[in-house]
Amino acid sequence: MWSLNEVAGLVQKAARGAGVPLGHAEDLARTAFYLAGIGSDLHPITLALQEPMPPVDIRWDNRTMTVISGPVVLVGPIVRDAFAMGYDTATLADMAHAPMVAAYLAADGVAQAWAGLTISRSETEILPVKYKHVSVPDSDWAIWNALAARTYVPESDASRLAGAGAGLTDND
Repeated sequence: MWSLNEVAGLVQKAARGAGVPLGHAEDLARTAFYLAGIGSDLHPITLALQEPMPPVDIRWDNRTMTVISGPVVLVGPIVRDAFAMGYDTATLADMAHAPMVAAYLAADGVAQAWAGLTISRSETEILPVKYKHVSVPDSDWAIWNALAARTYVPESDASRLAGAGAGLTDND
């Protein structure tokens, strides 16, 4: 069992290990916190962490946007920010991204309606986070840990001299 903060913390580290920019890693962590807090499946987070990172291609027109391509860890925050800036609709090119984009929006309190791959503002109720311990499948947790480990400083005498780990002296 894990706390929502532990889930978010490890997802943020895993995202950094996967090469996700810091701000987007924080956004993914907040989305994982939300999904865990509403009791949703967390495997889409794992899939997002494993998705290739090609450039994002989005077309902007008046108050609508069309996502042509891009990884959901970049697309989700862009769609959320567009809605915050007053855009009314967004159309996604990839159905696999729809649940995560919906989670990014909901995590930031954006109510939404879906018609196929088109999202629009809505007056629907957003599920509230319930603060509780959550279970994360071992397979997902292992992938998150492996990705997070890519950010760790390699163990060496030089790294310990620089203060990594407990260092060479214990001054407690």
